[in-house]
Amino acid sequence: MMRKTALFILIFTLYLSVMPYSILAAESDQVYIIPLKDEITPAMSAYLADQIELAESAGAKGIIIEISTLGGLVSSAIEIRDAILNSQIPIAAFVKDRAVSAGALITIAAETIIMAPGSHMGSAEPIPYSEKTVAVVSGEFRSTAEARGRDPLLATGMADKNLDVPGFPKGQLVNITAEEAKKLGYADAVLDDVAEVLEFMGWSDAQVIEAEPDFKVRIAQFLTRHDVSSILLTIAIIAMIIEIFMQGFGLPGIVSIIAFALYFGGGFLAGNTEWWAVLLFLIGLILLIIELFVPGFGVFGISGIISLVIAIIFAAPTPVQGIITLGIALAATAVLVPILYKLLGGPRLFRRLVLTESETVDKGYVSKDPHAHADLTGAVGEVVSPLRPVGTVLIDGERMEAISDGSYLPKGIKVKVVDSKGTQIIVTPVE
Repeated sequence: MMRKTALFILIFTLYLSVMPYSILAAESDQVYIIPLKDEITPAMSAYLADQIELAESAGAKGIIIEISTLGGLVSSAIEIRDAILNSQIPIAAFVKDRAVSAGALITIAAETIIMAPGSHMGSAEPIPYSEKTVAVVSGEFRSTAEARGRDPLLATGMADKNLDVPGFPKGQLVNITAEEAKKLGYADAVLDDVAEVLEFMGWSDAQVIEAEPDFKVRIAQFLTRHDVSSILLTIAIIAMIIEIFMQGFGLPGIVSIIAFALYFGGGFLAGNTEWWAVLLFLIGLILLIIELFVPGFGVFGISGIISLVIAIIFAAPTPVQGIITLGIALAATAVLVPILYKLLGGPRLFRRLVLTESETVDKGYVSKDPHAHADLTGAVGEVVSPLRPVGTVLIDGERMEAISDGSYLPKGIKVKVVDSKGTQIIVTPVE
């Protein structure tokens, strides 16, 4: 009797120890559907890598990546490619309509490729184009195809138009349709929708988890798009220029701050902008502000501009993209500033840059005799327009042009004439 009881307890204990894993296995009968659409950015690569890791930790049966993209950053595509190749669970790529450029690399990385009728993939020439970038990108395509047992020559031809690929004209990038991909052994099937893909993969009875990017990912994805970041940078630079040449702090300054914040904020959300880049940007702004109060244009101004440029470039996903984005923004600024000058009333916006008033007699301005200031040494007056170092002072009720002795002199402070040279008056602050 004791032996039977002991045997029952042992069997029951084993059952209890196995039961949680059985339940876990039942709960893990899942398939994740992950969309990959629009531009491939750092935000997208981080999101997709997180979803693959989440599916693995949940013990999912597999993943289907729905692809519809014209490409994006090569660096982000390579990160996604690595995540797919290193995945511990099967991943199928379903090309809904197009997998162009970087999207083609991601597609080739999948264990199974399924394409919808009318879809296509390929055309992955890197931008900017150079012998080095072509070699690097084509190498990624070739090694990825080899890792999945696909024709490496065909994959390489998608990135290198100078390659001689049988069946495709030399000098053109390889781009294949769904039917061509199936004939060439690149597509495992041509199917209409996800339901058919699930059936083809043997996952029809699985619990489907449709992953959708959250608000943070969508915002980061939008802000790190190449076109959006270029527009934000253009707005920020133009608004900053307008603010510099306006009295006080107004709407252009606020707009510039918001645009710069969105530019750097998108990088932060995507995980590709470091704190040092933002700190360097703030240092650059401080240096430029200091330059405004120092006569001439010297070390503060040059250092400030260099700091801003470096910060903007390295806040981008890659330095190359940062240079391109900044170049586009500066070119757009050079075109738009003159247009805005005319449309928005240049004299009102840039009165500190351009002389817009004539100093006539009826306004109280009179020409001065070359020797009129000979007896002003020691006279005390007040600054009526800032001396940078040239400005206007009021001495004995008369407005006169004066030069500071080297320091910036703001409006309203008392000054003393230390020297008069013809029509030139040199003043210094009254201590």
